[in-house]
Amino acid sequence: MKLKIAALLLVYIAITHEISAQVQWGIKAGGNLSAMLLKDETGYTKVKLRPGFHLGGTADLALSDKFSLQPALLFTSKGFTIDKDGGAQYLYGVDKIKFTSYYIELPVNFIFKPKVGNGKMLLGAGPYIAYGLGGRWKAEANGMSVKGKLKFLNDFSSTDSSWGGNNRTVPYTKPFDFGANILIGYEFSKNLYIHLNGQLGLLDVDMSYDGVSDETSSLKTVQGGLSIGYRF
Repeated sequence: MKLKIAALLLVYIAITHEISAQVQWGIKAGGNLSAMLLKDETGYTKVKLRPGFHLGGTADLALSDKFSLQPALLFTSKGFTIDKDGGAQYLYGVDKIKFTSYYIELPVNFIFKPKVGNGKMLLGAGPYIAYGLGGRWKAEANGMSVKGKLKFLNDFSSTDSSWGGNNRTVPYTKPFDFGANILIGYEFSKNLYIHLNGQLGLLDVDMSYDGVSDETSSLKTVQGGLSIGYRF
């Protein structure tokens, strides 16, 4: 029995050592341009892109010379802007309103890395999940501005007395999001790389109201960005 346990431990150590030898840990950061696809029975609301950022840690698990699996854990900001052309006056009673939201995000991309020149091209795709932490908003009207905080909610209750009045925290969307990534880039060496990426949210993140979901409307996130990464 002891010999079997010792043999299993040796196999476990060998496997974990082999996996750790194939994994490169790293960091990456970059800028985003994001928006929200707002749709109701009349069509899509006209929104403008909102600049943001992302940063965090990465892992690169080599599957072969040309393929790898790349998960990352990122802190990222997203958002959108609506002005008069998009109906800010009708929707919110202001000339312009900007939303900035913050997420913890976990993208997992399957990467194809063919050799090009002295480095490798990066072609990837995969899913992501994200969870909203909070955010802020800023509205402009009649030459004046007012700002406050955003709160992620699954359901908005009209009987909740904490909303309204002097409270400048407003409900935003559901906190959980899920979608798809694509990326294209270039790896200059085994350590440094750069890539463009795009995201499309696949979940409707519109919150329900008093437990009832509006089937005629939907909210989905969309984002594009540029990342620079370094592996240790």
